[in-house]
Amino acid sequence: MDIRQIQHFSTIVREGSFSRAARKLHIGQPALSKQIQALERELGVELLVRLPDGVRPTFAGARLDEMAQTLLTYVDDIRSAVREAAASLVGTVRLGLSPSLVSGLAGYLQGRFAEEHPQARVEIVEGLPMFLTEWVEEGRLDLGIFTHQPGHANPHLSFTEVGLDEMLLVAKQGTLSGIGDHVTPSVLQSLRLVLTPGFRDLLRASVELGQASDDIGSRTDSIHMVRDLVARGEYCSVLPYTFVRNDLDAGILTAVAFAPVLERRLVAVTRAGRQPSPAVRAVIEMARLRLGELTELRTSTGPDRRAHPPVDR
Repeated sequence: MDIRQIQHFSTIVREGSFSRAARKLHIGQPALSKQIQALERELGVELLVRLPDGVRPTFAGARLDEMAQTLLTYVDDIRSAVREAAASLVGTVRLGLSPSLVSGLAGYLQGRFAEEHPQARVEIVEGLPMFLTEWVEEGRLDLGIFTHQPGHANPHLSFTEVGLDEMLLVAKQGTLSGIGDHVTPSVLQSLRLVLTPGFRDLLRASVELGQASDDIGSRTDSIHMVRDLVARGEYCSVLPYTFVRNDLDAGILTAVAFAPVLERRLVAVTRAGRQPSPAVRAVIEMARLRLGELTELRTSTGPDRRAHPPVDR
């Protein structure tokens, strides 16, 4: 016995005729008759009495029809409940952020998501893009947000751009006072640089900065170590605005922009072939909004974040 047999039997009782029920169900009358015969054999009772002008249920058939209405109503309720659950923002979104985005996105996303969707929450894991892509593909994360890496296509993942983030030459306050208004290849060659591998590749991929040496700068995988080396005045570096914004505002670091502007593309990554849940889509939109706000904030502060001596008037 299956739900479809019960639905078809109930339709026959409502319509009072195999032919009318078959038309309503859009199936052939012989196929419908076979379904009911199979149901009668399974239950071991006659369910319908054939009459010249149609059919009517037997006592057993009437009882089955009565119980079928309760069952079919419950089935409809199940459908509605499941669809509602799929459309509502409940549960946990497991989000992976690259280290350069944690300071700019983590607190904002958790706070705003909890405020707008109290039945759901965001769990954040920090990791390098190479690990985040693996964890998303394995299903350990629902979503990853990090710097897009050209040439690293993966047919098992879906990539959605969520924003741009300006890259800046940064150093300890007072270090960049004599290098001019914008960063040039010759400026980069003259500085003691430390770079993460990803941002080093971004520099080398830039057409305007392609003149820079292939071995430009020392390398370290830890962006936090890069930041500490720069803050101590031991090196300069090229870092994204979202990562150094607080240090710039606090006067710990200084920055000079590239001309033309050098930006990294930020992407939200989910598993390909499956529709992200409403909660995951909400996190992506919140991240896009936040990155847009940070871009506007960066634009409003101007390209040069160096401290200048006061001008006598």
